[in-house]
Amino acid sequence: MRLFHQDPNSKLDLHPAQDDAALRATCDAVAGGDWTAARDLLAAHRTDFDRRARHLWVLAESVTNVRWATGGAAGRRPRRQRLDVSDAWPDRWCLDEPENPDAVLMRARSLIARAWEVRGSGWAKSVGAGRFEEFHQTLLMAVPLCHRAARLAPQDPTPWAVLLLLITALGGSRSDFDRCWAEVIARDPFHREAHNFRLMYLCQKWRGSHQEMFAFARSVAAAAPPGSPLHILPVQANAEWGLWVLDRDGIRAGQHVYRTWLQNPIYHAELDNALRHWFAVADRRHAMWYHDLNFLAYGLYRANRHAQARTVFEAIGPYAEEIPWIWDVHQDGAVAFRAARRRARNA
Repeated sequence: MRLFHQDPNSKLDLHPAQDDAALRATCDAVAGGDWTAARDLLAAHRTDFDRRARHLWVLAESVTNVRWATGGAAGRRPRRQRLDVSDAWPDRWCLDEPENPDAVLMRARSLIARAWEVRGSGWAKSVGAGRFEEFHQTLLMAVPLCHRAARLAPQDPTPWAVLLLLITALGGSRSDFDRCWAEVIARDPFHREAHNFRLMYLCQKWRGSHQEMFAFARSVAAAAPPGSPLHILPVQANAEWGLWVLDRDGIRAGQHVYRTWLQNPIYHAELDNALRHWFAVADRRHAMWYHDLNFLAYGLYRANRHAQARTVFEAIGPYAEEIPWIWDVHQDGAVAFRAARRRARNA
């Protein structure tokens, strides 16, 4: 995952910490092996479940840039070397503080990131058997850690949310997923990351169907209070649907997607809902603020609503995210983002 890439041809800032200065400083500290910085940051936000989820994700992803099994050098994974799952800074922190729920959960989240680095981001058919096995085994290591973190911090929805991602990646049952979902919602009914993981589970690319994905996204948006970022879910679901059609069926079939985005009144109503009931009235920047803004800008761009997209791009500033822009036919997130931003500025 190209999370720390800096685009040399624009003023885009693609660091995953975005405008969170404390998180950026912590990423720098842990890159040198100082896990105490992560301990302090996570302890300071232990009851801010929204911020906590993103901090764990960004710090976990930073581990994939650090070390592999032999030599421990930073950079790309050497060929035929197995993933290091015992000597990265989250592993050492968990070993030193095994009763700290932050340490346990950090190790679990980092194992997921390391597993995904092995698998890659392509479709399952592009992943070799050896990589799939290592991916699977590394994910399995994270499962008991999540359960231990849940026991150590029984009010925290985060371990249960992380289990949603694990169940999806491991091909777990709907009943197991729903059980963990209930645990999250009992603790935080509007947990943004958990809703993302449920959308992922229900999409056709993973364990569900287009119909299930859209039904979930639309029902959540219909019930979400004003200002809630959950109003963006139907727009995100449309982007997922478009990705599936374009990747699986090609550009010719994708013309149906493009027509839908341009002409379907339901899609335009979902964009209107996200603009009016989230973007225009949000009273705070939730942890996935830029993630959701990028999906809203992408949706408006695809619907040829460039003038309305201008204010969304202004809110994004330099903090483009590769997804969903990498799903564009350009196949380069920065190129697609800049092209859409130009259209908006010129509208």
